[in-house]
Amino acid sequence: MNKAAKGVLAAGAGVALLVGGGGTLAFWSDTETIPGGLNVTSGELKLGAPDCGAGWVLDAGTATEAPYVAQLLVPGDTLTKVCSIDLIATGEHLEATLALDATSWAAANALTGELAASSAFLVNGASTTTVTEADALPATTNEIVATIEVVFTGATATNASQALSAALNDLSFTATQAHP
Repeated sequence: MNKAAKGVLAAGAGVALLVGGGGTLAFWSDTETIPGGLNVTSGELKLGAPDCGAGWVLDAGTATEAPYVAQLLVPGDTLTKVCSIDLIATGEHLEATLALDATSWAAANALTGELAASSAFLVNGASTTTVTEADALPATTNEIVATIEVVFTGATATNASQALSAALNDLSFTATQAHP
């Protein structure tokens, strides 16, 4: 190797040692402060206490509609409960999913196996399970009407469900925030 090549190689090794090998090579730098000055406030998603009026109604919507007291049910009967619940919803981009927990019975028997529970929701008059700021959340307080039905399924009823009792546990209604 000639003297010039050796010199270039030695100079390159020296620079490498200074930069990466803990040498004293320094770079210029500067720091500026970016002003904060940002105050933030969070929104709210809250349910009011349910108002379920008279309670359960037997065969709602038919000529035999009557408050359910202790009538004996037969296959094909429907028990309905309608509850009004206020939903307080504030915040940009707020979306909420409405749900009623799967109904559960205090003790399972042949009768509970033939009772089918379902729910439907109206928010400010519109049928939905998802509430968004764009459509059903125009106001701070929104009215949710939850309709719960328990149907004694006549098509699958068996003799094993006769002369039995069942107790429906409390139901949980939830509004869960989701970000669109």
